[in-house]
Amino acid sequence: MKSWRKRTVAGCALMGSIILIVAIYLFFVRITFLTRASSFDAPVVAVTHEYVPKGRGSALAYVPTVEVRDSQGRLLQLKVDTSSEAPVFALGQRLRVICNPDRGCIENTFVASWGDGLIDLAISLVLFAPLLYYKVVPQKADPTTRPLNFTPDA
Repeated sequence: MKSWRKRTVAGCALMGSIILIVAIYLFFVRITFLTRASSFDAPVVAVTHEYVPKGRGSALAYVPTVEVRDSQGRLLQLKVDTSSEAPVFALGQRLRVICNPDRGCIENTFVASWGDGLIDLAISLVLFAPLLYYKVVPQKADPTTRPLNFTPDA
C-alpha cells in the first residue's frame, strides 16, 4: 500500500477511535441519566425566550419549563432540554418528558434519548471503513516493487 494511503487509513482509524470513545461516553451518560429518571406527561408552566446552542453559534429560541413531582411528592419546575425557534410551546400544554430531578428533563422520544450517541457511532463506523476495506479486500501488488527473493537475470 502506498504511504499516503497508509497515512490516510491511520488517520481515519485514529479519528474513528476518538469519536467511538465519545459515543461510548455519551451512551454511558445517557444510561446513568435514564436509570434515575421517570417518565411524565407534564404540563408546561413557563416558556422562556433564550439563546440555545445551534451549529457554530447560538440562536434565540423558546424553551419550555414543566412541572413534575419527585419521589418525595414535591413539585419541581424543570427546564426541558429542547427548544424551538417558532413559538410552538404554550402554557398548559402537556409534554411527554423523561425527568431526572438532579439533571433536568428531555423529551420522551427515541432521538432525544439516543440520537447523539448513535450519530457519533455512525460517524466512527464511517471513519473505520477505509481500515476495513484495506484489511479485507486484497490489494494488487505494486509493479515498482520487487519480491524479496528477486534475482536479476544475467
